[in-house]
Amino acid sequence: MINKQSTYLRNLYKFQDELVISKSEAEDMILDWYEEMKIFTRKLDGRRMVREMYSVAGPSGNVNYNYGARGYMIMYDTGKLGFRTIVLDNVYKIQKDNRTYIVR
Repeated sequence: MINKQSTYLRNLYKFQDELVISKSEAEDMILDWYEEMKIFTRKLDGRRMVREMYSVAGPSGNVNYNYGARGYMIMYDTGKLGFRTIVLDNVYKIQKDNRTYIVR
């Protein structure tokens, strides 16, 4: 009985730190320029990707389409020291300032 209660309290405490936000709120949070956060997203092939990143007014090179119109965002990956493109609709969780945000 005590073990079940401690597991329940641990899970309740963990849930307390998680906030549910909308996709538009997540996009606004991601667009805080140069603020580092951990992004949990899926790649185009469906594999999960978790990286420490921050948004930048990044390079677009000779791209002939609008990144924003396709829902893409250029981020700087602090772990791999390079630019990454993420799909905003594929972001499912963000950790920022010791808070976890679940994107719904």
